[in-house]
Amino acid sequence: MLSPNDIDESMRHSFIETDRLNAGYFQWLFSKGTNMTCYIDYMNSLDDQAKLNNKIEVIRVIIYALHRPLKFLFFYWTMLIFILHKFNFKKPVMKIILAHFVLRSMGDLVDKLGDLFPRYYANTWEQVNGVKTLTCRVDSGSSEMHPMKWVITRHLGILLWFTGEICGDWYPLLRTKAVVKNKSIRLVYCACAIFNISKLAIIICHFCLQPTALYDEDGVYRKQHVNYFYFYYWAIHLIIIYSSVLYDISVYYVLKKNVFQVTKSHFGFFKKFKSISEYRILISSVVNMIFLPLVSVTIIAKFYYLKAYDYDDLNFSFDEIRQSVANIPYYMIFIDQIFLIHSKYTQSNVESYSGNSKSYGYNSNSDNNGSGAYKSSNSHKLNSKFQYNTLNENSMNTLNSSTGYSFYSQNLGSNYKPILSSTYSNFNSIQNNNNFLFNTSLMNNTSPKDSNTNQYNSVNSNKNKNINDYNNFNSSKNDWNYLK
Repeated sequence: MLSPNDIDESMRHSFIETDRLNAGYFQWLFSKGTNMTCYIDYMNSLDDQAKLNNKIEVIRVIIYALHRPLKFLFFYWTMLIFILHKFNFKKPVMKIILAHFVLRSMGDLVDKLGDLFPRYYANTWEQVNGVKTLTCRVDSGSSEMHPMKWVITRHLGILLWFTGEICGDWYPLLRTKAVVKNKSIRLVYCACAIFNISKLAIIICHFCLQPTALYDEDGVYRKQHVNYFYFYYWAIHLIIIYSSVLYDISVYYVLKKNVFQVTKSHFGFFKKFKSISEYRILISSVVNMIFLPLVSVTIIAKFYYLKAYDYDDLNFSFDEIRQSVANIPYYMIFIDQIFLIHSKYTQSNVESYSGNSKSYGYNSNSDNNGSGAYKSSNSHKLNSKFQYNTLNENSMNTLNSSTGYSFYSQNLGSNYKPILSSTYSNFNSIQNNNNFLFNTSLMNNTSPKDSNTNQYNSVNSNKNKNINDYNNFNSSKNDWNYLK
């Protein structure tokens, strides 16, 4: 049996049993409790098997903590983007994703390390035969009940989590900055700064609750004091949610003013969502606005019952919903990057085919029936995604155009030629009952530029539609399908 005499002097200093109000920061931080007798009673209650289980638990917690980065919510998404970008960390987007992953996964790691401190031997008030008496409390059921656990999981953990989130929050700003070069981008900068400051506020808020303030002079956990702390915590979270909506609105407003008007077309939202990066940013905005009333009502109700009825221990927490909503913008980072890489791959294939398609086009050495050309047309039909990809990758060219459709109507330069070259070789090779689809004037001895222009006018005169109104050639109807 363990007795007080068996406890050495160093172990005695681990318990703050006297002069608790004057104990220092590090004295509380490295303390094991406020009542050494509780520790002795607990140790005497253990048999050999229970002691061995406690040692196994320590090893298990360390292994689980090291495994936490692999269990991180965005681990596999992050690895996928790293592979697609060939681990090129010189790109700003890759730096943001790397910082987001490292910081937040380290936050998960230190949060798990908090389980190394499952017990804090302290006093608690209980009613014994109608008399309020100090008894022992061993388990530290929450992080706030153990000073070291509080510092590791909430000071350090919150610092890592929210710093990682701040890095991820820069992504919409980065994407908006890529397509908007005028002064309106300042609005997004200001909204992003407010959003980041609100998250810095919640980090500072946790540092305001020090380990020295968790227990009172009787060595009893200050539950009411901690409850009041969480009122401030949820108030700041409400500010974070509203600032997030403000940030999303600013991004939407700037994009609508500078980009969305340029990209107006007959295409539906889902096709724009798949092809244009900026439309994907709107998803987090919509979700935040949907769940904002729910979160707002719960937090406001918590404050109401505190002021009206002095209820400080009501559980109005919807933290799982809050985390789900808060993580949507980070999911959109990875979805956006996957679509962008797919768009670049599609554009590269179309441009590659454009360069090789001349060998399948109409010329004097071709077969009279043009069978090779027809096969080429069937196997490489006009890909409407390419027009979107060009818009997505070269949106600044569109912004600089007075009409907003420079590379569809006016600009016959680099942005337009890949479409024309592929279209020219495909269109000229399609047969229509032994007659070509286009006027034979297309095969006159004209310059390449004139041929492209005539070809484009021929398409317009045929259906009075712009080229971006077409989807694919329908061989069964011998006509072009319009986009719905």
